[in-house]
Amino acid sequence: IRSPTTFQNRVDLHCHTTASDGNLTSEQLVVRAAGLGVEVLAITDHDTTEGLPAALAEADRQGIAVVPGVEVSTTSGREELHLLGYFVDLDNLELQALLARTQQARWDRAQKMLARLGSMGLSIEWDRVVEIAGGKGSIGRPHVASALLEAGLVSSFNEAFDLWIGRSSPAYVERYKLSPEETIGLIRRSGGVPVLAHPYIYSRTGVCKVGLDLRRWLPRLREAGLEGMEVYYPNYTRRVNRHLLALAVRHNLLITGGSDYHGGMLGNGLGSVSVPWAAWQGLERRHLLRKDRAVAQVQPSSGQRLVPFPGQASS
Repeated sequence: IRSPTTFQNRVDLHCHTTASDGNLTSEQLVVRAAGLGVEVLAITDHDTTEGLPAALAEADRQGIAVVPGVEVSTTSGREELHLLGYFVDLDNLELQALLARTQQARWDRAQKMLARLGSMGLSIEWDRVVEIAGGKGSIGRPHVASALLEAGLVSSFNEAFDLWIGRSSPAYVERYKLSPEETIGLIRRSGGVPVLAHPYIYSRTGVCKVGLDLRRWLPRLREAGLEGMEVYYPNYTRRVNRHLLALAVRHNLLITGGSDYHGGMLGNGLGSVSVPWAAWQGLERRHLLRKDRAVAQVQPSSGQRLVPFPGQASS
């Protein structure tokens, strides 16, 4: 029985597990979400869908809905955009080939970052970083930061990013990324719904740390096939929510939102962002409509006569 004192919000459409850089396994995340009263949970690990089969199985046991998703980092010039793919086909070969390539790029990048850190007197063991990352899957900068903190080389998680491995910091290394347009196309071809993640990132004190020029980006992304935008996200004020909601309406985009839960040092609580139930309904409806259209393309409607392929006898 769920205690009303632990109830937060019913929908969280942006979460991570140990398959990428979260601190809970897929099963643990689903169990915790159910205990908090979350009824719809999207698992959107970075560049991997590895944790989803176990999450879907656990969701059946817990009686909640898990949306299979993925988060992919993209670049255009010096700008970085993150795209969420909801309801992706886990067996899509093109998607899995791309995710394998990006995961390898993450490993290569992390090794280069460790080499740079070592040259500056901050030596950490590669094997320990891999161990923190769970031994496989997507290695990210949070794993490197955790190793630095554990070794006593920084005093806080934020210090690791601010001084050493954040963008423009001395040990930062770029990695292979697709363009936003390529990624949107890939998500759609894998049956997914592409959504722009956290167009703005605010600190807890209300400072905008990252902000895309959406007047420039949204027409371009919409033309490429973008279908939604994250409107509800940690540290967004109501003013920011209203601004993003107005842009979503103007560009005919679905709205989504979530906690971007990782656990541990990153701080955003699971189910901590208030996401309207209607946001989930819109996303689910889009998925079901697309699924129905796909079925209609391969199955004739009632009373419709199949046209034989060339060389095929008509029955």
